[in-house]
Amino acid sequence: MTYSEFKTQYHIRLNPQQEAAVRQVDGPVLLLAVPGSGKTTVLVTRLGYMICCKSIRPENILTVTYTVAATKDMKARFVRFFGEEHADKLTFRTINGLCAVAIRYYAGKKGAQPFALADDEARLNAVVRELLSKGGGGYPSDQQVKEARTHITFCKNMMLSDAEVEAQRVDGMDFPAVYKGYQAFLLKNHLMDFDDQMVFTYRIFRQYPDILAHFQHRWPFLCVDEAQDTSKIQHAILRLLASKSRNIFMVGDEDQSIYGFRAAWPQALLEFENTYPGAKVLMMETNYRSTKSIVEAADAFIQRNESRHPKHMRTDNPQGAPIRKVALADYNRQYRYLLKVARNCKEQTAVLYRNNDSALPLIDLLEQEGIPYACRQREGFFFTSPVVRDITDMLEFAFNDSDWEKFLRFYYKLDFKVKKPVLAGMLRGMAEDESVFDRLLANEGLEPWQYGKLRALQTYYSKFPQLASFAAIQRLVKFMGYGDYLREQKMDTTRLDVLLSLANQTPVTGEFLLRLRELKDTIEGMEPDPACPFVLSTIHASKGLEYDRVILIDAVDGTFPSDPFPYDDEGRSALEEERRLFYVGATRSKRELDLLCYEGKFGEPAGAGHTFIDQLLGEERPAAEPQFIPQPKPKKAKAKRQDYDSGPTPAQLAKQQEDFMAGSEVVHTQFGKGEILGRLGSIVLIAFEDIDDVKRVDLTTCLKKGLMKLAGH
Repeated sequence: MTYSEFKTQYHIRLNPQQEAAVRQVDGPVLLLAVPGSGKTTVLVTRLGYMICCKSIRPENILTVTYTVAATKDMKARFVRFFGEEHADKLTFRTINGLCAVAIRYYAGKKGAQPFALADDEARLNAVVRELLSKGGGGYPSDQQVKEARTHITFCKNMMLSDAEVEAQRVDGMDFPAVYKGYQAFLLKNHLMDFDDQMVFTYRIFRQYPDILAHFQHRWPFLCVDEAQDTSKIQHAILRLLASKSRNIFMVGDEDQSIYGFRAAWPQALLEFENTYPGAKVLMMETNYRSTKSIVEAADAFIQRNESRHPKHMRTDNPQGAPIRKVALADYNRQYRYLLKVARNCKEQTAVLYRNNDSALPLIDLLEQEGIPYACRQREGFFFTSPVVRDITDMLEFAFNDSDWEKFLRFYYKLDFKVKKPVLAGMLRGMAEDESVFDRLLANEGLEPWQYGKLRALQTYYSKFPQLASFAAIQRLVKFMGYGDYLREQKMDTTRLDVLLSLANQTPVTGEFLLRLRELKDTIEGMEPDPACPFVLSTIHASKGLEYDRVILIDAVDGTFPSDPFPYDDEGRSALEEERRLFYVGATRSKRELDLLCYEGKFGEPAGAGHTFIDQLLGEERPAAEPQFIPQPKPKKAKAKRQDYDSGPTPAQLAKQQEDFMAGSEVVHTQFGKGEILGRLGSIVLIAFEDIDDVKRVDLTTCLKKGLMKLAGH
């Protein structure tokens, strides 16, 4: 069949870039496909072209997809395009499915007994939990277990050596010990997990050329979807399979690589031409999904990343509505705003966010008001996380101060420095209704200052039942020492903000504690309703999907991105992945895109910029501008600043900035004297004499508003 006949018979309509990708069959090919460019259509059409026009036997084609769902979807699309005649002869597999086939073949060929697949997730979680508890950190939360297992996966997929695993650091755990213990468990029980499947397959292909040759002969044509999400060891396996025929067709886009925490290896796309000499790199740059206003802004935004191929996303779609920046006064206002959107939702609308926890206050409001929604979240890790567990323990103790075992779990986090065995000995044998405070104050085994601290805690706790839940949490954090503990331990406090939002929505403390339990049950038991137009999803879970309207929330520096001005290569790499994540979120929208940010947090200035929003909209407002809270100025000083604002031109400001370099001494109106340690664009790092922490300050803003000058000027 000629290509012309093929197009006519199967009603094929492709643009020139898509057509070039379909017809390039021989040799290594990398196809870089921007969001909404029809990559799955092209991949499926290419399979049909190979069979119908190039007379390639379908049995000789292997298509590797990222998920089991994708294998089913791709086969179904092939059937819709070309019928069922060849569909059953084609092979669609995930990389793990491919590895399972290879291991079975190896076992039969060599008479070996392979390890059984450890697919009991509950059992593996229990093993990791036990290993974590041996580290002395108390009972591990579900989130800690997940983090440990995710990092185990990362190590195996990144092909780390024993020495490299030994050097890995994960907050709150002795990770190398957990890794070794986990692997020892698998070995002792003759088990392999899904990551070991790939490790073993790679070893088999390297050690047994005859087995590798069998699969090279069976599948001389390889097609790989979502190549940007493929890990280092997966690329290594595919490279071995393709080493003989060199017929590998890889489809992906490094701009959409957002699974670094799972060891995605987008570098393979950047190094494709070195890995496969003579390879062709093709582009699909036309977005058929989004309006021109979204496409043009998103393209300019992602161009800021350096680790990428030079390409541009474009569209012939109408201009559409402009992207909207919704700047709210306070963090908590996001959820009331979204509640109003949900009430009036008629079109397909997705609220997208970085972390599952971000949706909880909104879910709480939607549940309370009976407004329908669909949520792709199924994890209740928030409720068992260390911060949330601590806060709930502390609040529950206010209603039962005879629970001495609960008291022992948190007392030292409230700056009450007494050894736990000493306190346990004093409290053991208490009467059921006896107060912990009364028991300890009646004991003579404490120092005078410890009695003073204990009386202060008792006074605080005596007032808790009358406090609103929000005020009670604030008191624990700001006045009773828990905030200091979080800072000392360098713990993530983002869940504290979510908890405070939930407390705001259920003011009575007892009801709030009950509400947390109800929400946990709701989250873990929910089933998404595909017919509901109002959808809540992480950006990761939305990948590959599209919606009429997208609302990206929490787009504030410190949250998204976590650090807009990193100092080292690792930080810059992390920022580029966050920018890719924001880009993926924005390009899920077909017609409308709203970006939510806020200026304050629970009535206090948030002290953060909106770097990603400003970059997407082309409004370069440096992220570090609100590094300080402006203090009230005398009228004279205010007038001076106003005069200054009206004075310098951009050119004059640029000239003034030339003298503010590393080593320069400066004077800031709020922070006093300091020395510039470094500078990145308009952002300077300054060590002030009277402040312990190094400050990031926006130089342009400071000069424009008269807040800083060189010392001696």
